Amino acid sequence: MTVRAWQLALAAGLAASAGCAVSPFQRAGNPADVGAALGKSRAPGEKPANAAGKNLAVLVLEGTGGPRLAAYDLGAARLVWTQPAEVTTRAVIGASIVVHGTKPAGGDRGNAIVTGRDLGGGAVLWQYALAGDERLFGYDLDGDAVYLVVQRAGGRPSATSGDVIALEGRTGAVRWRHELPPGRVGGPGVRGGVVAVPVQSQYLVLLDGATGLELAQVLSTEEAASFVRALPEGMFYGSYGVFLLAPSTARGSRREPGYLRATLPPFVRPIYWYDLYRPEQAVYSAVDRNRVLWRVSTEGDRARFRDDLAFVHHYRFFFAFDASSGTLRWAYSHPVSDAVASTHTGHALLFVTRDGEFGALDTLTGKRLYEARLGTDDVVRGATFDAEGFAPEPKADAAAPELLPSLASIVADPDQRFPELKAFAIGELGRLPGQQPSVQLLEIMRRPGLPAIAYQKAGEALIGRKDAESADLLIAALKLHADFTEGRQAPPVALLARAARALGPSGRTVAPELAAHLALPETTPGAAAEIARALAAIGPDAAAVSVPALRDFLTMYRSDPLYDADPTALVAVAEALLKLGGAADRELLLFVAAEPHSASGLRAHLRRALGETAPGGEAQAVGPAARPAAAAAE
Repeated sequence: MTVRAWQLALAAGLAASAGCAVSPFQRAGNPADVGAALGKSRAPGEKPANAAGKNLAVLVLEGTGGPRLAAYDLGAARLVWTQPAEVTTRAVIGASIVVHGTKPAGGDRGNAIVTGRDLGGGAVLWQYALAGDERLFGYDLDGDAVYLVVQRAGGRPSATSGDVIALEGRTGAVRWRHELPPGRVGGPGVRGGVVAVPVQSQYLVLLDGATGLELAQVLSTEEAASFVRALPEGMFYGSYGVFLLAPSTARGSRREPGYLRATLPPFVRPIYWYDLYRPEQAVYSAVDRNRVLWRVSTEGDRARFRDDLAFVHHYRFFFAFDASSGTLRWAYSHPVSDAVASTHTGHALLFVTRDGEFGALDTLTGKRLYEARLGTDDVVRGATFDAEGFAPEPKADAAAPELLPSLASIVADPDQRFPELKAFAIGELGRLPGQQPSVQLLEIMRRPGLPAIAYQKAGEALIGRKDAESADLLIAALKLHADFTEGRQAPPVALLARAARALGPSGRTVAPELAAHLALPETTPGAAAEIARALAAIGPDAAAVSVPALRDFLTMYRSDPLYDADPTALVAVAEALLKLGGAADRELLLFVAAEPHSASGLRAHLRRALGETAPGGEAQAVGPAARPAAAAAE
C-alpha cells in the first residue's frame, strides 16, 4: 500500500469510527492498556521453540520423489524425516508440532486446509478446513497453541470481518473464537500468551492467548501497521520501519525512541517482515530471498538495531550495513545457487540454498560459521528455521570475507538479474582506499557483457577517486588501442579522459596517451571533447604534447559536416587550445572563426571567446582582416 493510499484508508477508518454509535476502537492507543497487556506476555528464552531444544529446519522439497516436507537437524547435520506433502503456506514450528497449509482435495475450488503434524516424525495429527466464506490470512504458534486469522467475506466492504481461531496443537480442537472489528485483517503474531492481530492497516488488536479476551489496541498514527512480529526481545510492528511494541508506541509515533528505520542503499527493498494483509506473502516466494534481516536490543521503551547493524539478504548475497549511516561493513557472495530462506538467529545469519546447502555467517564479520548439505537431489523450495541462538564455532581456517574481492565478484558475476546490485558494488569499490580498487574499476570498464549502468558507475567511481597513484593505470589502459586483427575494442576513452581530468596537473603523465587518441579514427566526437577538457585541466605542464594534438584536430575537422549539427568536440578543442596555446594558436583560432567553411556553431563560439579574451582586455574584431596570417599558420 502506498503512503497516500494508507493515508486515505486511515482517514476513512477514522471517519467510519466517528460515525458509529459505539466505535470498536474507542480505547485504541491507550498506553496503560498496552502496558497491562504486555505485562501478561512471558518472554521466551533465546533458544529453539521445539521442546527438544534442537536447532531445526523444516524444508519444502521438490524432486523426483514428488512434493515433500522434511525436517533437518542442523546440529547433527542430518535429515530427520520426510513426508509427502503439498505445502501451500509457510510452515511454523511449535513445541512438538509443525503447522502448514495444504492443498485441498478439490484443488483450487476446495476450502483451504491447515494441517498440524508431529514434529518428531512428520505424521499428520489433524487438519482444519476453513468454511466456504472464510479466507486464511495467516497463523502463528505459541508452544503448541495454534492461532489462525481468517476473514469472512460479506456482501459489502463494511460487512467484511475477521476472526481469530485458537486450536489445540495436538488435536486441532477449537479452544475459542474471537470476532475482530469490521474491516481488513492480517495474519497474527504471538509472544508468550499474547496474540497481536493487525486490523484496518492502522490498528493492532491484542488478545489473551488463553481466553481470547481483548486486552488492548494499538493505533499506528504515522505509519501503516502491515506486520507484527514476535521475538525473544519483544513484539514489533510497522511497515516502512519497526516499532517496538511498548506503552510509548501505543500510538505509533516515529518520534518515540522505540521506532527504528535503517539507512539502506537504493537497491534494497526495505521489507522488514511479511505484509500480513497479503495472503500471497504467506507462501514461500521471492520475498523470502530479498528482504532485511534484523534484531533489536531494548532498554525499557528504547530500542536500537542489535550491534547497530541491519542485514540484507539479496538472493545469493548478504550484506551488513551500519543501520544509522548506511556504511557497508561486510559483504558475502554465495556461489551458484540462491539462498531461498534465511533468518537472524541472534548471533548468526542462517540460510539454506535452492540446491540444499546450509550456511551460517557471523553477524559482526561475515565469517562463514557453518556448512552442511541436505544430501539429496531435491530442490529446496522454501524453509522455516527453529534455531534461535544458533551460532556454531567456525573452523580454525575460516576467514572473514574481504570487501574488495567480495564486491569484485559481485560485479563479475554472470547472473544478469542484478544490474542495480552491480552498480552498488561498483560504487562501494570506488570508496575503498589504495590502488587496487582503481585496478578493479579499470578492469570492469574493459570487461564485455556487463550492463550499461556498470560501465557508467565504474567510470564515475574512478573519476570520483581523484587518485593520483592511478595515473600509471590510466596510461596502461589508454595504450590498448583498438585492433581489428586481435579482436580488441577501443578502451573507454571518454571515461578515462574524465578520470585524468579529475587529477588536474597531477595527470600530466597521462597527457601524451590522451593526445595520441585525438589522432585515431575510432575516437568518437564525445571522447574527443573529453580529451580536450582533460588536457586543459592538466594544464601548461603538458602543453608540449597537448597543443600540437589539439591544433591538428581542429584544423582537420573544423569544416567536417559531422560537426555542423553538434560542434561540442570542436568547441572543447578550441577552448583547450585558447587556454594552452600561444600567439600563433590564437591567430589560428581567429582564422577558424572568420573562415566561412568552419562549422557555424564553432565560429559563433570563437567570436565570443576571442572577444572576451583579447589581449589588454579590449574586444578583438574577428573578420576578413584576420585571415591572411591565420591562413599562413594553418
